[in-house]
Amino acid sequence: MRWLVSRTAPVVLALVVGAVVVATTHANPLDAYAALVQGAFGSLEAVSETLAQTTVFIFAGAGLAIAFRAGLFNIGAEGQLVAGALCAAVAGAQLHFPAPIEVVVCVLAGAGGGAIWASIAGILRARYGASEVITTIMLNYIAALGANFLVAGPLRGSAFAPETAAIDPAAMLPPLVPGTRLTIAFPFAIVSAIALWWWLGRSVAGFELRTVGSSERVARYAGISVPRAIMRAMALSGALAGLGGACEVLALFHRFNAQLSPGYGFTSIAVALLARSNPLGVIASGLFFGVLQNGALSMQAQAGISKDLIAIIEGLIILFVSARWIGARLSVRHGGQDAPATEQLAS
Repeated sequence: MRWLVSRTAPVVLALVVGAVVVATTHANPLDAYAALVQGAFGSLEAVSETLAQTTVFIFAGAGLAIAFRAGLFNIGAEGQLVAGALCAAVAGAQLHFPAPIEVVVCVLAGAGGGAIWASIAGILRARYGASEVITTIMLNYIAALGANFLVAGPLRGSAFAPETAAIDPAAMLPPLVPGTRLTIAFPFAIVSAIALWWWLGRSVAGFELRTVGSSERVARYAGISVPRAIMRAMALSGALAGLGGACEVLALFHRFNAQLSPGYGFTSIAVALLARSNPLGVIASGLFFGVLQNGALSMQAQAGISKDLIAIIEGLIILFVSARWIGARLSVRHGGQDAPATEQLAS
């Protein structure tokens, strides 16, 4: 029971505070949340769109969870997602293979683009001790502005908007539900999160990563190469964010444009934090944020509540989860707990 309360408390508190914010506008919070749920689950098309939105959060959230478990505060999922999406779009537009091969090549291009982009920060952290928080934030801007330059110039494939050329039809992911945007990317994201959970808990490399996240000093004493673990964690984290971007291109947009991501990488930080950096938990928290994203427009249209309320709720969740983590650190400092704070955040 305590386990369930600790994981749902940030969501409940955020929704309560959100309700108070709605009430201050003289609107009915119950009507607002009812419209939110209706927009997310009110029809087959709504459910399909919610799961399509959830897909990118599972990929990017699982990637951030891996980085957090390694003690790395990767704030660069947005840039890594953009890099992966751009690489997948270019591969899909320029390469022409039979359908199964084309999809695999584009997916690998997306994962590779995200991994390479994250590895820049990983190398700087492992080799030179540079803060991954600062480097990943800066790389977000470089990725976004660099992609905007490329799609407005050398890679522009449309006369009407700054975007790449459309990908080959063989690269498009097939839909799970005909007539909707839900594709095989969703079950692929679920399987990826489960595989990551198994790898993190059962493999030698996963044990090394968790040990480094708990204490680099202990990891070195045990003979673990801390720089190698850091670079591996960052590359894997970026690859997953890149997969999220690739699936946005291959499943939904079929090209890259400057408006592809409205901040999915930043929202995925809340997804990973709410899941306590557990890849399995990311599936549930990713679904929750998929509901928020897809139901926001319905809430605005039916209840007259600005969709910006969703950003407030997301920010409050980060605040409340962070408050728990800070409390854990203070408990450790004053001898109240034996477990490291990083382990408490993930537990």
